[in-house]
Amino acid sequence: MRSISLPMYFLPEIAAANSALYDELRNRLARQGFDAATIQFDGGRASVPDGIEPNVLFTQICGYPLFKRFRSQGRMLATPCYNFAGCEGPTHRAYFIVRSDDPANSLEDLRGRIFGCNSLVSNSGMNLPRLSLAHIADGKPFFSAVVMTGGHMLSLDHLRERKIDVCSIDNVTWGFFQKHRKADSAQFRILDETVASPSLPFVTSSETSEKQAQLLTEALFEAFEDPSTLHIRNALEISSLEVPDIAAYEQLALYEEQARQLGYPEII
Repeated sequence: MRSISLPMYFLPEIAAANSALYDELRNRLARQGFDAATIQFDGGRASVPDGIEPNVLFTQICGYPLFKRFRSQGRMLATPCYNFAGCEGPTHRAYFIVRSDDPANSLEDLRGRIFGCNSLVSNSGMNLPRLSLAHIADGKPFFSAVVMTGGHMLSLDHLRERKIDVCSIDNVTWGFFQKHRKADSAQFRILDETVASPSLPFVTSSETSEKQAQLLTEALFEAFEDPSTLHIRNALEISSLEVPDIAAYEQLALYEEQARQLGYPEII
Protein backbone atom coordinates (compact mmCIF):
# COMPACT_ATOMS: atom_id res chain seq x y z
CA MET A 1 0.00 0.00 0.00
CA ARG A 2 1.11 3.58 -0.75
CA SER A 3 0.24 6.28 1.78
CA ILE A 4 -0.91 9.87 1.52
CA SER A 5 -0.74 12.02 4.65
CA LEU A 6 -0.96 15.66 5.72
CA PRO A 7 0.45 15.57 9.26
CA MET A 8 1.85 19.06 9.69
CA TYR A 9 -1.36 21.05 10.16
CA PHE A 10 -3.75 18.31 11.15
CA LEU A 11 -6.09 20.31 13.40
CA PRO A 12 -9.56 18.81 13.85
CA GLU A 13 -11.04 21.99 12.37
CA ILE A 14 -9.38 21.35 8.99
CA ALA A 15 -9.57 17.55 8.97
CA ALA A 16 -12.40 17.63 6.41
CA ALA A 17 -10.31 19.79 4.06
CA ASN A 18 -7.33 17.45 4.41
CA SER A 19 -9.56 14.49 3.56
CA ALA A 20 -11.00 16.38 0.57
CA LEU A 21 -7.49 17.06 -0.74
CA TYR A 22 -6.67 13.36 -0.32
CA ASP A 23 -9.73 12.43 -2.38
CA GLU A 24 -8.75 14.93 -5.09
CA LEU A 25 -5.24 13.55 -5.38
CA ARG A 26 -6.35 9.93 -5.24
CA ASN A 27 -8.97 10.44 -7.96
CA ARG A 28 -6.60 12.37 -10.21
CA LEU A 29 -3.88 9.74 -9.80
CA ALA A 30 -6.37 7.00 -10.62
CA ARG A 31 -7.16 8.78 -13.90
CA GLN A 32 -3.42 8.80 -14.65
CA GLY A 33 -3.14 5.05 -14.25
CA PHE A 34 -2.33 4.62 -10.55
CA ASP A 35 -4.08 1.74 -8.80
CA ALA A 36 -6.33 3.73 -6.46
CA ALA A 37 -7.01 0.63 -4.36
CA THR A 38 -3.36 0.66 -3.25
CA ILE A 39 -3.46 4.29 -2.03
CA GLN A 40 -4.63 4.95 1.52
CA PHE A 41 -4.83 7.99 3.76
CA ASP A 42 -2.54 7.83 6.81
CA GLY A 43 -4.16 9.94 9.51
CA GLY A 44 -1.76 8.92 12.25
CA ARG A 45 1.57 9.99 10.78
CA ALA A 46 3.77 11.97 13.19
CA SER A 47 4.46 15.60 12.35
CA VAL A 48 8.19 14.95 12.92
CA PRO A 49 8.65 11.34 11.71
CA ASP A 50 11.71 9.13 12.10
CA GLY A 51 12.10 9.07 8.34
CA ILE A 52 10.35 8.92 4.96
CA GLU A 53 9.33 5.32 4.46
CA PRO A 54 9.50 3.74 0.98
CA ASN A 55 5.70 3.43 0.79
CA VAL A 56 5.10 7.19 1.23
CA LEU A 57 3.48 8.47 -1.95
CA PHE A 58 2.66 11.95 -0.66
CA THR A 59 3.24 13.80 2.59
CA GLN A 60 4.36 17.15 3.99
CA ILE A 61 7.51 17.45 6.06
CA CYS A 62 9.64 20.08 7.76
CA GLY A 63 12.45 21.25 5.50
CA TYR A 64 15.16 21.17 8.17
CA PRO A 65 15.05 17.42 8.97
CA LEU A 66 14.45 16.71 5.28
CA PHE A 67 17.77 18.27 4.30
CA LYS A 68 19.67 17.40 7.47
CA ARG A 69 18.58 13.79 8.03
CA PHE A 70 16.21 12.49 5.35
CA ARG A 71 17.56 13.97 2.14
CA SER A 72 18.25 10.61 0.52
CA GLN A 73 14.81 9.32 1.52
CA GLY A 74 12.54 11.73 -0.31
CA ARG A 75 12.12 14.09 -3.21
CA MET A 76 10.27 17.38 -3.14
CA LEU A 77 7.20 17.91 -5.29
CA ALA A 78 6.02 21.45 -4.49
CA THR A 79 6.17 24.26 -1.96
CA PRO A 80 2.84 25.71 -0.76
CA CYS A 81 2.21 29.44 -0.46
CA TYR A 82 0.08 30.16 2.62
CA ASN A 83 -2.22 33.13 3.17
CA PHE A 84 -1.26 33.87 6.77
CA ALA A 85 0.61 36.93 8.02
CA GLY A 86 4.34 36.25 8.06
CA CYS A 87 4.23 34.25 4.82
CA GLU A 88 5.67 35.89 1.72
CA GLY A 89 5.22 33.67 -1.31
CA PRO A 90 6.52 30.14 -0.58
CA THR A 91 7.95 31.10 2.83
CA HIS A 92 7.02 30.95 6.47
CA ARG A 93 8.69 31.93 9.72
CA ALA A 94 8.50 31.17 13.44
CA TYR A 95 7.03 33.27 16.23
CA PHE A 96 8.31 33.40 19.78
CA ILE A 97 5.09 33.04 21.79
CA VAL A 98 4.62 34.04 25.43
CA ARG A 99 1.56 34.33 27.64
CA SER A 100 -0.38 37.55 27.18
CA ASP A 101 0.38 38.59 30.76
CA ASP A 102 4.13 38.00 30.49
CA PRO A 103 6.06 41.25 31.17
CA ALA A 104 8.81 40.46 28.61
CA ASN A 105 9.31 43.14 25.95
CA SER A 106 12.14 41.49 24.02
CA LEU A 107 13.97 38.19 23.64
CA GLU A 108 16.64 39.45 26.01
CA ASP A 109 14.00 39.58 28.75
CA LEU A 110 13.62 35.78 28.46
CA ARG A 111 17.18 35.04 29.55
CA GLY A 112 17.12 32.43 32.31
CA ARG A 113 13.50 31.42 31.61
CA ILE A 114 12.13 28.02 30.43
CA PHE A 115 11.79 27.24 26.72
CA GLY A 116 9.37 24.70 25.25
CA CYS A 117 10.58 22.85 22.15
CA ASN A 118 8.40 20.59 20.03
CA SER A 119 11.38 18.68 18.56
CA LEU A 120 15.14 19.12 18.28
CA VAL A 121 14.88 18.52 14.52
CA SER A 122 12.11 21.08 13.97
CA ASN A 123 12.93 24.10 11.83
CA SER A 124 10.39 26.45 13.39
CA GLY A 125 10.56 24.97 16.88
CA MET A 126 14.36 24.79 17.21
CA ASN A 127 16.47 25.69 14.17
CA LEU A 128 15.11 29.17 13.44
CA PRO A 129 14.80 30.28 17.08
CA ARG A 130 18.30 28.94 17.80
CA LEU A 131 19.70 31.27 15.16
CA SER A 132 17.81 34.25 16.59
CA LEU A 133 19.05 33.48 20.10
CA ALA A 134 22.62 32.87 18.93
CA HIS A 135 22.90 36.59 18.14
CA ILE A 136 22.19 37.59 21.77
CA ALA A 137 23.34 34.58 23.83
CA ASP A 138 27.03 35.66 23.89
CA GLY A 139 28.07 32.03 23.59
CA LYS A 140 26.44 31.11 26.90
CA PRO A 141 23.35 29.06 27.83
CA PHE A 142 20.36 31.35 27.39
CA PHE A 143 17.57 29.42 29.14
CA SER A 144 17.51 27.81 32.55
CA ALA A 145 15.85 24.73 31.02
CA VAL A 146 14.46 23.39 27.75
CA VAL A 147 11.32 21.23 27.95
CA MET A 148 10.50 18.86 25.10
CA THR A 149 6.77 19.06 24.36
CA GLY A 150 6.31 16.80 21.31
CA GLY A 151 4.32 19.21 19.14
CA HIS A 152 3.51 22.87 18.49
CA MET A 153 -0.01 22.60 19.89
CA LEU A 154 1.39 20.76 22.91
CA SER A 155 3.87 23.61 23.36
CA LEU A 156 0.94 26.01 23.59
CA ASP A 157 -0.67 23.70 26.15
CA HIS A 158 2.53 23.77 28.21
CA LEU A 159 2.65 27.54 27.94
CA ARG A 160 -0.96 27.94 29.07
CA GLU A 161 -0.30 25.62 32.02
CA ARG A 162 2.80 27.67 32.94
CA LYS A 163 5.13 24.69 32.56
CA ILE A 164 7.24 26.80 30.21
CA ASP A 165 7.68 30.55 29.64
CA VAL A 166 8.12 30.70 25.88
CA CYS A 167 7.95 28.50 22.79
CA SER A 168 8.59 28.94 19.09
CA ILE A 169 5.63 28.17 16.81
CA ASP A 170 5.56 28.36 13.04
CA ASN A 171 3.31 31.15 11.83
CA VAL A 172 1.04 28.80 9.86
CA THR A 173 0.20 26.80 13.00
CA TRP A 174 -0.33 30.10 14.81
CA GLY A 175 -2.54 31.33 11.96
CA PHE A 176 -4.79 28.25 12.13
CA PHE A 177 -4.88 28.52 15.93
CA GLN A 178 -6.03 32.14 15.78
CA LYS A 179 -8.51 31.42 13.01
CA HIS A 180 -10.23 28.46 14.68
CA ARG A 181 -9.57 29.06 18.39
CA LYS A 182 -9.68 32.81 18.70
CA ALA A 183 -10.62 32.87 22.37
CA ASP A 184 -7.79 30.50 23.28
CA SER A 185 -5.26 32.46 21.23
CA ALA A 186 -6.02 35.58 23.29
CA GLN A 187 -4.13 33.93 26.16
CA PHE A 188 -0.89 34.37 24.21
CA ARG A 189 0.99 36.99 22.24
CA ILE A 190 3.84 37.17 19.75
CA LEU A 191 7.00 38.51 21.37
CA ASP A 192 9.30 38.31 18.35
CA GLU A 193 9.74 36.52 15.04
CA THR A 194 12.53 34.71 13.24
CA VAL A 195 13.92 35.13 9.75
CA ALA A 196 11.80 33.74 6.92
CA SER A 197 12.46 30.27 5.53
CA PRO A 198 10.90 28.05 2.83
CA SER A 199 7.47 26.66 3.67
CA LEU A 200 7.10 22.98 4.52
CA PRO A 201 7.33 21.11 1.20
CA PHE A 202 5.13 18.36 -0.17
CA VAL A 203 7.32 15.30 -0.81
CA THR A 204 7.27 11.70 -1.98
CA SER A 205 9.57 8.82 -1.09
CA SER A 206 12.79 8.48 -3.07
CA GLU A 207 11.49 5.00 -3.91
CA THR A 208 8.75 6.60 -6.02
CA SER A 209 9.81 6.30 -9.65
CA GLU A 210 10.70 9.43 -11.58
CA LYS A 211 7.70 8.90 -13.85
CA GLN A 212 5.31 8.48 -10.91
CA ALA A 213 6.78 11.54 -9.18
CA GLN A 214 6.19 13.54 -12.34
CA LEU A 215 2.57 12.36 -12.57
CA LEU A 216 2.08 13.10 -8.88
CA THR A 217 3.47 16.61 -9.29
CA GLU A 218 1.20 17.24 -12.27
CA ALA A 219 -1.84 15.98 -10.36
CA LEU A 220 -0.95 18.15 -7.38
CA PHE A 221 -0.54 21.36 -9.39
CA GLU A 222 -3.70 20.63 -11.40
CA ALA A 223 -5.67 20.11 -8.19
CA PHE A 224 -4.54 23.45 -6.82
CA GLU A 225 -5.31 25.28 -10.07
CA ASP A 226 -8.77 23.76 -10.52
CA PRO A 227 -11.54 26.30 -9.67
CA SER A 228 -13.61 23.45 -8.20
CA THR A 229 -11.05 23.01 -5.35
CA LEU A 230 -11.17 26.64 -4.22
CA HIS A 231 -13.09 25.72 -1.06
CA ILE A 232 -10.40 23.18 -0.15
CA ARG A 233 -7.59 25.65 -0.77
CA ASN A 234 -9.39 28.32 1.25
CA ALA A 235 -9.85 25.95 4.18
CA LEU A 236 -6.17 24.98 4.03
CA GLU A 237 -5.20 28.66 3.54
CA ILE A 238 -3.03 27.75 0.52
CA SER A 239 -3.12 30.30 -2.29
CA SER A 240 -0.87 28.44 -4.74
CA LEU A 241 2.05 26.07 -5.19
CA GLU A 242 5.57 26.75 -6.43
CA VAL A 243 8.44 24.62 -7.68
CA PRO A 244 10.77 24.05 -4.70
CA ASP A 245 13.87 26.25 -4.45
CA ILE A 246 16.58 23.73 -3.52
CA ALA A 247 19.12 26.41 -2.56
CA ALA A 248 16.66 27.99 -0.13
CA TYR A 249 16.08 24.66 1.64
CA GLU A 250 19.82 23.98 1.78
CA GLN A 251 20.18 27.24 3.71
CA LEU A 252 18.16 25.74 6.57
CA ALA A 253 20.90 23.22 7.28
CA LEU A 254 23.48 26.03 7.20
CA TYR A 255 21.69 27.93 9.98
CA GLU A 256 23.07 25.37 12.41
CA GLU A 257 26.63 26.23 11.35
CA GLN A 258 25.91 29.94 11.72
CA ALA A 259 24.65 29.37 15.25
CA ARG A 260 27.72 27.27 16.03
CA GLN A 261 30.02 30.01 14.80
CA LEU A 262 28.22 32.41 17.12
CA GLY A 263 28.94 30.04 20.02
CA TYR A 264 25.38 28.71 20.38
CA PRO A 265 25.28 25.24 18.73
CA GLU A 266 22.40 23.95 20.86
CA ILE A 267 19.21 25.66 22.01
CA ILE A 268 19.99 25.77 25.74
